[in-house]
This record gives sequence, structure tokens and C-alpha cells, in this order.
Amino acid sequence: MADRKPGLVSVEEGFMIPEVVAELSRIAGGVPSMKSGPIAGPFMDDLLDIGKGRVARMDADGVAVQILALAAPGVQKFDPDTALALSRLTNDRLAEAIAAHPARFGGLAAAPPQAAREGAKELDRAITTLGLNGLIVNSHTNDLYLDDPSFWPLLEAAEALDVPVYLHPREPAAGIEGGLMAMTGFTVGWAYAVETGTHLLRMIAAGVFDRFPRLRIVLGHLGEMIPFMLDRIDNRYPFEMGVTGAKPLPRKPSDYFRDHVTVATSGMNFNAPMRAAIEVLGADKVMFAADYPMERQDEEVAKFAALDLTPDERKRIGEDNARRVFGL
Repeated sequence: MADRKPGLVSVEEGFMIPEVVAELSRIAGGVPSMKSGPIAGPFMDDLLDIGKGRVARMDADGVAVQILALAAPGVQKFDPDTALALSRLTNDRLAEAIAAHPARFGGLAAAPPQAAREGAKELDRAITTLGLNGLIVNSHTNDLYLDDPSFWPLLEAAEALDVPVYLHPREPAAGIEGGLMAMTGFTVGWAYAVETGTHLLRMIAAGVFDRFPRLRIVLGHLGEMIPFMLDRIDNRYPFEMGVTGAKPLPRKPSDYFRDHVTVATSGMNFNAPMRAAIEVLGADKVMFAADYPMERQDEEVAKFAALDLTPDERKRIGEDNARRVFGL
């Protein structure tokens, strides 16, 4: 869209609507936890503000455009009918916010994986009618990942619409939850990355990207640790396939990652991992994000300004890549 305000584009910025908060609170019995999602706490006022107050904060912090996404766990904890109804309501509210501030916001659609066929129809409506820019999926749904074929109608729709799927963290699925959630203080900084990185690797291993060769994924937090392990993964993958006798993928794991994934910084605006991500993936595969309001937006902007980047890298990572990936 040509009317977007030039400047820093921030691509993983959370919001909530009261109806989703109320339903999350109901099923959690009103008890806040890492599993309940944001039903209370210091972020709530900022999450609910997708109007003038948020725009004023963006102006103060130096952010031109935010890509808004329903905060985790989104609609993925609800029964299918409730999830679909709240997805539609969320997308309508998001479109209204964008219409009110068309130069300042883009948005990712909510669509329930647990009702994938109807969710695919809602994604189509959100993109073609409401003008949203992609799909948000908050990692597992009922402890299942997107390698499960029951979710593939949603991936098929995203591929057909040529919009990215933002694979966002939430608390780990039951299969890996025990050890990861046992360490107080390490949930957000470690367990969420293991959860979401594992999700993406499961998609590679299951051949999802062979089935959907034009599917595009965005991973936050500089790729949930995967870019820094790609050489190791590639090195051990053929060894393990040989030992087990399993049929290998047509391409190296790193080929799938580089071809299908773009990463966002989202609270990882640190120099060493940024330089490593650029070296591994290239500057065209990295985008700025603040992870507002879970991170302080002004601090993330300042960290980004202090990174060891060339002017060309800074412009691509700070603005151009996001406009291309999300069709702004």
C-alpha cells in the first residue's frame, strides 16, 4: 500500500480485544499464568489499545508502522465454534483499527487451526475483503503442530493467498512441557524458543514445504535459535538418516529454512546474534520487531539504532523487508 508512512516497521506487535480476554479468563478460572495468556497484568491496557494511544506511543518511540497480531495463545485454546466466532470478531476489529490509521498499522489475521476448513475461509475473507497481511499461528493447537495434516487446509489457503504465516511462541506443548517449564525464570527466554523452533523443524521433517512449495513462514526472536544451529543440523541429518534407514528429505534442512523462513528480531536486538543471522541468512531475511508491549518499544528501537549495521542493512531490516514480506 503506497500510503504507508516511511520509517521503521515493527512486525511482531501484540494486541487483544476484550472478548478474547474474557473467554481466556473464563477457561482459566480467572487465574493468570503462563498458560492462560494475557488475562491480567501490566501489559493489558497497552494490548487493548489499538487506536490513538498506541499511535502516540509509536510516534514517541520512533516506529512508523506496526504489524499487529492477536497475542498468544490467540484463539487456539477455545472450542472450534468459539474460536471461529472470535477470529471473525478479532479480524473485523483489526481491520477497523487499520482503516482508522492506514499509514500506521498492518495486521495478521486470526483463524482457528482447530477448525481448519472454516479457518481457511476466514483467512480468505480477512485477506481479500478486509485487507489484512498474513496469518498468526501461536505454535501448537491442542498439543499438535502444523505438520499434522488436519491443519493443512489453513496452510493451503495461506499459500494460495500468498501471505506469510507468522509462527509465534506460546507455552510448550505437552510432549516437551515438563522439563522446559520446570525452570522458573527460563520460560520466555528459553522454553518458548525450544517450543517454536521444534514446531518449525517438525514442519520441515514432515515434508510440509515439499507439499506447499510457496508457503512462507515468519519466525520471531531471530529464528528461535535455528539459524545458529543450521550447520550442525545439516551435518548430523544425513548421518542420522543413514543410521536409522529412514528416507531423507529431497533437500538439506537448511535449504528449506532459507527458502521458506524470514526471521524477526522481536526482543533480540542484540549485536552478536544479529550479525550471525545476517551471515547465515542474509540481510533480506531479517526484519525488525520490538515485541510490544511485552518488550519496551523505546528500548528496542534504541538497541536497533545501536546495532553494527551498514546503512543498506539497516534500511532493509528496518523497513524494506517487512514491506515486501507483508505486502505493505
